[in-house]
Amino acid sequence: MTRRWFIRGFAALFFLLLALNLYVFFTREWESSFSPTSYATLYYPLDVPTIHEWKLVERNRIQLNIACTTEITEWKVLTDGGKEQTATGMHPSFRIDTTFSELHTYKLVPVSQQSIQPIEISIRFYGEEFYASQGMKHADVYVVRSNVPCGEFDQYSVNDWVDDYRYVGEAALAEASRILRDEVGIRDTDPTFTRMEKLVPYLRKKLRGAGGVPKDDERWMDPYRLYCEMVAGTGKGWCTQHAQVWVFWANRAGIPTRFVFGARTQDDRIVYTGHSWAESYIREQHRWAFVDLSQGELYITNREDQVLNTAELFHLNQQNAFDSTSVRVYSDWVWQNHPGIPGRDTLVTVPFTLCNALIRSEFTPQSILKYRRPPNVEDVRENYAGFFSDRTFLLGNLERYLFKPQLAYSFYPTEGGHTYFIRRFLFFAMLTSFICWIMLFAVGRLWKPRVPGKH
Repeated sequence: MTRRWFIRGFAALFFLLLALNLYVFFTREWESSFSPTSYATLYYPLDVPTIHEWKLVERNRIQLNIACTTEITEWKVLTDGGKEQTATGMHPSFRIDTTFSELHTYKLVPVSQQSIQPIEISIRFYGEEFYASQGMKHADVYVVRSNVPCGEFDQYSVNDWVDDYRYVGEAALAEASRILRDEVGIRDTDPTFTRMEKLVPYLRKKLRGAGGVPKDDERWMDPYRLYCEMVAGTGKGWCTQHAQVWVFWANRAGIPTRFVFGARTQDDRIVYTGHSWAESYIREQHRWAFVDLSQGELYITNREDQVLNTAELFHLNQQNAFDSTSVRVYSDWVWQNHPGIPGRDTLVTVPFTLCNALIRSEFTPQSILKYRRPPNVEDVRENYAGFFSDRTFLLGNLERYLFKPQLAYSFYPTEGGHTYFIRRFLFFAMLTSFICWIMLFAVGRLWKPRVPGKH
């Protein structure tokens, strides 16, 4: 009898938790699905060496704890451009000059990994003797600067953001590869900027007239099919669909690219800001670049010709500090007769102040910048028919709902940390109650009390 009550109790608990999980899922607010993160997590990928920790081996010898996607076995260490040393492994140590207050620069060059960015470190030393002479008891101080990230924080490799698009299907991917090779003219030897300058004009011409309100079905279409419908005229797209199309084609063209969107809503109805774009990784600069296919904008650079990312543009916009920035833009119908933008159906570089109206209006202090990890499918909003139409859409959304939050960067706090704790707690509690219920039920069926007198 006791076992029977336990079985009924766990069954009731399971259905109660199931109802709570469904209630939380269907009543969640849009902003609760985004988890706050740091600039470092978003923009310091593991592809670039990161110094997790510094350690003094001796007074004049320092050791680094380096993390990187590529294992580096040997380093050439140059002091002020000369005095070569050798260091090994991911914990290299090397001698440093401890002459009082002199600044010295140390360059660590990977010996057999030409694609890995060298590490440059400057160190200025102040010994305890100096502080003692001034009447202060203080340990040695090493003032350190580095050209690579320092510290321990959540990090992703560039490939962690890249969708492999297996769900698109082999035939579609093969056709996309053919188009990139035969029609767009992408070559294996092309640098990143060249690939972008071939791909953006091609897509802009193909998508001419494809702007407009997307159908509900386009919310869960894979991006290749979405592109085909927009080209054929049977589908339309907002900035979101254009960004999805760019992310697909750029990744297939060998340009690591991720989907980004900025928005902030209240009760899923009042919209403060809302725009979608992408970021492409420029390997030659080890930097993410803002890309907006809907505007024909390939990348934006500062006065040093370094590409600018979304967060940098977001902060520049708060001070309207775009005077030293330029944009590489495909001048087509969007910019026809626009003052200061010359040419037609051609790539031009112009001051970004000439065509930054959209950024000025959308990158407001209220914006929450959101970075999507694969798969690059849309997020479910109100209409759940896509769950029955596309397996990747279903699994991708459920994975995001529980385990893979889209990362958010903003001036405002988001509820992601608390929200995901509640979601996961309810889900695993439901799963545990179900397992206990089934186990007790199975044990009850297998265990039968013996009847006296029967053998």
